[in-house]
Amino acid sequence: MTVLRWLVRIGAVLVALIALVFFGARFHDGPLGPIPGGSLAAGELVAEPVADWSFVKDTGEIELQLDSQQRSRITWIFFLDGKAYVPCSLGFPPGKNWHQHAAQDGRATLRIDGKRYRVTLTKIDDAVVQQMNDAVRAELTRKYGELPPTEAGVWVFEVTSRAS
Repeated sequence: MTVLRWLVRIGAVLVALIALVFFGARFHDGPLGPIPGGSLAAGELVAEPVADWSFVKDTGEIELQLDSQQRSRITWIFFLDGKAYVPCSLGFPPGKNWHQHAAQDGRATLRIDGKRYRVTLTKIDDAVVQQMNDAVRAELTRKYGELPPTEAGVWVFEVTSRAS
C-alpha cells in the first residue's frame, strides 16, 4: 500500500505541475511550444503593409494571435501563387477553436522571425480550397513533411497585410 500511496502522490504532483505550466503560459509573451501563450508583445512591429510575402516560403512555424483573443499559438504558414496562407487542420490537435474566431473576425498579429505583422485572415471558400488542394498539399509536404490527419477537414486563411 505504501507504494500505491507514493504513486498517487507523484501523479498528483505531476498533474499540479502541468496545470501550473498551462496557467503560467497565459502570461508568457507568446506560446510555449504547443501550449497557447499570452499576447504577442515583443518584437519589432512592422508598420508598412507587406506586399510581398515570399519571405515566408521557407519559414517553418509562426506565432499567431487573434486581436479578439489574449492567447497566442504556433501555426504553419505557406506561400503559394504570390500569397501567404495559414492552414488549420480541424481535427488535429483536438479541442482547438481559434479558426472559428478567425472566420468571424480575422484581425490578427503574426510574429515571424521576431517581427510582428498586423494582418487580416480571410477564410478561403471550401470549393476554392478543393481546387487548390493538390498544390497546397504539395507545398505543405515540402515544408513540413508528413501532414497531420485531415479527415475532419482543413480551413485555409489568406493572409492580407494591414497598416498598424
